[in-house]
Amino acid sequence: MSTQILTVAGRSGARYSKERVPASVIPHHETITPAVVVRTRAFGESDKIVTFLTRDLGKIAGIAKGAQRSKRRFVNVLETFTHVDVTLRVRAGSDLAFVNACVLRDAPISLARDLVKFAYASYVLELTDRMVREREAGPETYELVRDAIALLENGDAEPGVLRAFELHLLRLTGYEPELAHCRRCGTGSASGVAMYVHPARGGVLCGRCRGDGRAYLASQAVLERLIAFQRLHFDASDGERFRLAPSMAAEARALVRCFFAANLTAPLASERFLESLG
Repeated sequence: MSTQILTVAGRSGARYSKERVPASVIPHHETITPAVVVRTRAFGESDKIVTFLTRDLGKIAGIAKGAQRSKRRFVNVLETFTHVDVTLRVRAGSDLAFVNACVLRDAPISLARDLVKFAYASYVLELTDRMVREREAGPETYELVRDAIALLENGDAEPGVLRAFELHLLRLTGYEPELAHCRRCGTGSASGVAMYVHPARGGVLCGRCRGDGRAYLASQAVLERLIAFQRLHFDASDGERFRLAPSMAAEARALVRCFFAANLTAPLASERFLESLG
């Protein structure tokens, strides 16, 4: 399979590479790949359009013929959050693949039984869907989403998991904020100098360098915790690593979320739902 490596500039100005597999260079054959079901919708009277975040093809939409009526072929495997092995036939020149088969790996049943966990997991998928373009994202993004869902399923609905997820998603999409040092003079966030989160600058600025523009004063304790989240390897092995003190939760959420503002032209439905839960 031919793969293009694109080098593009993120909002912070940092350059990064990401895999993109355009339809025009994908052979007309079947590919079997692990995937997370991101969303699904009815198409006509019997079919479904399913968006997958896959390990090998990035984010890709496929049509599952007869999925609305099937009692054997696609039963319970095309539900949101499910982890599957999907067989996709990708056609050259088309952005829509055919879903030829789908085998269940894991169905996070507990998410449906816990409203807060469900809301958190919905946020993970919706944010990923909005930040990642079709046919973009590599194995790391798939693993990030897979492990975030697993952490939420097997542990508590921990706000720190969302903050760590968000920071790693920003890194993988080329928008990682610089939180450890002033973006202009290099003063460390741990120096005791007042630090301001400046979304337009892609990180923090000290009080001397703040200048004009919208900026938010950040407490040192919250910055240190967010920096720790950036440096931690994100996987599903131990959710305790992402614990966030209740006194830090609101500030941490506000500081991280401001870095998504330029990319989210409309509010996330899942975020409004989370806010309604308190």
